[in-house]
Formats: sequence, C-alpha cells, structure tokens
Amino acid sequence: MRSLIDTHSHIYVDRFADDIDQVIGRAREAGVETIVVPTTKPSEFAPALALADRFPEVRVAVGVHPHHAHEIDGDDLLEIERLGTEGKAIAIGEIGLDYYYEFAPKERQHEIFRDQLRIAKRTGLPAVVHNRESDDDLMRIIEEEQDGLLRFQLHCFSSSEEVLRRAMDLGGMVSFTGNITYKNSTLDGVVRSVPADRFMIETDAPYLTPVPYRGKRNEPGYVSLVAAKIAEIRGETIETITLMTTANAQRFFRLALLLVALLGAAGVRAIAQPTSPAPVREIDTTAKQDPPFNKLVGLGVHFASSSYIRGASTDATATGFGIWGTVAPLQPLGVNWLQIDLIYTAVTVAGNPFDSSFIATRAANPQDAGITVPPNHHNTFDISMRFTANPRKTITLYGSLGLTYFHNQFGIDSYLISRNEFDRKKYVDSVENNWGPSVAIGVTLNLETPFGTVAPTAEWRYGTILGERPLPQRKQEFSVSQPRVGILLYPDFTKLF
Repeated sequence: MRSLIDTHSHIYVDRFADDIDQVIGRAREAGVETIVVPTTKPSEFAPALALADRFPEVRVAVGVHPHHAHEIDGDDLLEIERLGTEGKAIAIGEIGLDYYYEFAPKERQHEIFRDQLRIAKRTGLPAVVHNRESDDDLMRIIEEEQDGLLRFQLHCFSSSEEVLRRAMDLGGMVSFTGNITYKNSTLDGVVRSVPADRFMIETDAPYLTPVPYRGKRNEPGYVSLVAAKIAEIRGETIETITLMTTANAQRFFRLALLLVALLGAAGVRAIAQPTSPAPVREIDTTAKQDPPFNKLVGLGVHFASSSYIRGASTDATATGFGIWGTVAPLQPLGVNWLQIDLIYTAVTVAGNPFDSSFIATRAANPQDAGITVPPNHHNTFDISMRFTANPRKTITLYGSLGLTYFHNQFGIDSYLISRNEFDRKKYVDSVENNWGPSVAIGVTLNLETPFGTVAPTAEWRYGTILGERPLPQRKQEFSVSQPRVGILLYPDFTKLF
C-alpha cells in the first residue's frame, strides 16, 4: 500500500458537508495517510480544527489568504500565533499574494503576508504560500524576510523555472497539484528540474481536479493521480515519487515530531524564537475596503416593459423578454468599474380589438372582418458601456451609454395605415432597421455563491432612432422607454473547472 500525503486540501468547505466521511474513506483506500488542511480566514479556523478532532489523518494550517487581507486586525494575527504556539496547527497558511483578482489592496496584502511570515518564524512552523501573478513582489518579500529561520512551501506551483530557482536558493519547497495533468500545462520543465528533495504533492481540493476527473469536485484521494503524472514527466516509477514526496512532506511539516507541540508555549518559543523577534504590527482598520466582486463574464435573462413613443405620444406599452450578456474587459488589469453590456430584447404588441381606429376600420370595411392582422414585433439589440460607481459594494449603482439597433416589424399598424388611406394593396408587413443612441441607469445586488457572483439587476433604458426613418408612415421621431429587471450569473471559473 502506498503512503501518500496531500499537503493542501480545503475539505472543511460546504462542498464536503454531506459526505466528508466517504471522502476520508476513499482517501484511506487510496493510501493517503495525512491530509494538510489550510485555512484562508479566521472564521475557518474552528471548522478545520473540528475536522482534525474527528479524523486522525487531518492536520491543520492556520492563516489568512490574501483575498481576506483587508478583513483582519491585530487580534486575528494574535489568534494565528496562539494556535501555532499551542501546537494546534502544523503550519501557517494559506498566506501570500494574489494579483489576479486583487480583492485586497496590494499594500495590505504585503503587510499581512510579512506579519504571517514572522509569526511562522517565531512559532517555528513552516509557511504555506499562495502566489498568483505576483512572482516578483512575493519573492522579494520572502528574500527580505529570510533570515535563516523561515521555512516555506510555494503551494500549487505554477510559475517559471526562474522563480523555482529563486525559491530553491532561499531554502524553499514547492508542491504540484492537478493542473500539471491538463493538456495546456506548461509545467513539465519545472517538474523535471526541481530537486528530488524539494517538492511535494497536493490536490487543493475541491479545486484543480486532475484528469480524468476534471470538471468534478476534487478530493484527497485523487492526489495519487498527481504523483502518477509527476512519475510520467520525470521518467520514474510512481513508487519512487510516492516515497520521495511523502518523505519530503514529513520532513517539511515535521510530522514525526508533533509531540513537540505539546510541550506548551514556553518550550516551543524557547526552540523557535529568533534573537530579535519582529513584532506583529497593529493594523489600521480604518483603511478597510470591500473587495470588488468577481464579475469578469456574466450571462442572464431579463424581462422588460417597453413603451414605444412616436412624436409626442405613446403608441403602445407591452412586456417582453431577452438575453443579457456582459464582460469586464479590463478586470484582469484591476479596472472593475467598466463593463460592456450586450442585450437583446423581444417585444410583441398585439392589435387592440378595442382601439377606436381599429374598430372604425373594420366597421367601414366589413369585407375585411375575417382578416387576421399580425401584431407589431419590436426587437432591440443594445451594446453599451456600463460605469459602476461603487464596484466593491454589495449594492452597486451604475450608468451606461451606448447604441441600440432597432428591428421593427409593423403588422397591426401597417394594416390600420393602409385601410385609413383606402388602399387595400398597401397592406404589407412593414419592416424597418435603424440605429440610435441609448442611455441607462441601474442598480445591482451582488451575491456571492459557491459558483460565482449572482447579480439581480434593475435598470431603466431610453433609446431613440437617429436620422431619417425609412417608412413613409413613420417619419415621426421614434423612441423606446424600457424599464427592465434581470438576473445574471458571473461564474467563478477557478471553482467550476
């Protein structure tokens, strides 16, 4: 039986709430002897520790992820240090930097990252480090904090061989997860070049599920697939990789020396404390900011009440529905207030049998009593730029400016006009296509879910045809007043795949 260690697995999250016993059972059957469970914020400390109390395989790391760096204060840092000192945690993590979403300002991420690296050094525990698109700053901070007492692991390593070399020079370790099994992986060279005593394996469950289970929830038992892929890339046997990574993890996390933690605060501090410990800084909680929501790409539906205005009067009001798509093209660059909306709306306006002109026409032309008159169809295609005033808030306000393409197909109107002109031959389905400017104001409610951000949205949009209209009977100015409500889903692709 192989003896594997999953060095990074978030199995305390809600996605494991219903079958955690079965998940642990499958991990045991796969030969997983230890599962290191890192936390990302203080509210997760207790659930993770409770899981460790239930299952002997589980070990806990306590720390604050860069996504939550803006949410914590000095008391939270003291709690991390207390748990590490008392032996309830075997590592400080998951900590680090994340510039992909930048939910917290970079300066705050840097500060909290340094604070937790210093806690790791004072407690003698290793640091489990998260790095996403922040190679230069992350390695610079580690270099500045490395005084010979820092042990660290770059988890889910996805950086270049140059970053790997810098990490190795600083005495660090790396770990690989299911992304090395993907067809588009560019990590084969890194996997081959990392020294045999400096890498480990992990799942990062429930994310980054390895092939062939990609798209499903990840779990610790799949860590053997990561080991198998490493063996394939390095041209070694899976038994060799298993023995190698397990020995590296036992040494890094000091799993054979956990009894040392029971000596208490005084004993551990005497062993681990540097000569001149760096104090945990007080954090200015007045600078807190809410994170921008992950709204890179969204898709949804909407319902609209459209009032069609011709000249100075309202022709008709009817309801319709459509599709609403949106993208934030500059979000990867940290610009969260700009979105591009693409919206299609279809509205059908049926002939009103009580309309006075309709009744008069039918009365004057009894021979037309049996004619089936088609309704008016109005289709609009909007493309607009949405400017959000407060993208970091749960309730956001916005204004937008764009163009509307009108596709108007007149049925009942064409009939009435032709009959009023006493020329039955003019009764045709009249169609016009035209462009015009549109403006809108709206409000959005942002709700975080396990699958991404769900955003119920309400807006009022006004658009008008620009220029000469092609239909002789419709030369007056034509515009649409359109209140609408919709719901959009912005998937979190890192959690879906």
